[in-house]
Amino acid sequence: MQRTFGGIRGSVMARGFTEACADKSGWDEKTGIDTQTKQIQENITGVEKHFGDLCQLFAAYVRKTARLRDKADLLVKEINLYADTETPNLKCGLKNFADQLAKIQDYRQAEVERLEVKVIEPLKAYGNIVKTKREDLKQTQIARNREAKQMQQLEKMRQRNPSDRQIIAESELQRATMDATRTTRQLEETIDDFEKQKIRDIKKILGEFVTVEMAFHAKSLEIYTTAYQHIQNVDEEGDLESVHTETLTVCYTQ
Repeated sequence: MQRTFGGIRGSVMARGFTEACADKSGWDEKTGIDTQTKQIQENITGVEKHFGDLCQLFAAYVRKTARLRDKADLLVKEINLYADTETPNLKCGLKNFADQLAKIQDYRQAEVERLEVKVIEPLKAYGNIVKTKREDLKQTQIARNREAKQMQQLEKMRQRNPSDRQIIAESELQRATMDATRTTRQLEETIDDFEKQKIRDIKKILGEFVTVEMAFHAKSLEIYTTAYQHIQNVDEEGDLESVHTETLTVCYTQ
């Protein structure tokens, strides 16, 4: 398995509508935004914030995992260097132990790569998703504001009571109302889709995280078990005998 050593760069992401109310209840006269629109804006902003925070924290988690992999690679190197200085049986046990530890780092590298693809990238995508929903909301609000403005103009004309101008205004209002109703309905569908997608995506993202981690730890447990057996199977008596033989040989040659 090919691996690139060194830490990875965590990626940081940036960061039911109903028809317009003619009685103006729930309407902010200063901003021209109704209560429902405010609620949708808050929901979108909340998703943007929390998904952004999750993206940053998962990226930090992956960077830490990559650094742990790098430290383990150094540990493997040091164990091999030490093994070269030891007696035959211990050397063999240490070499086998180091090989198993190196295998775990290959799987840890795969863990890092999978978390980037299956967790971090989907969270990053919500930057563009939120941007699109905000634009949809903006267009709906423009249509609803236009309708509200024309209703006010119609009311003023009724007070002045020129029938022909009132008929023209009512016709314009009807067009604005149809425009606002159509746009509002489209936004309702868009927001419903957004909510469904959000729920599906967070379930999938967290599910993928758990699946990747479980796969890594399950394989690691298997390899650690083999590593443990290698080091425990070192023949102590055999190495002691080897040391004694070497010592006696040195003595006889002097």
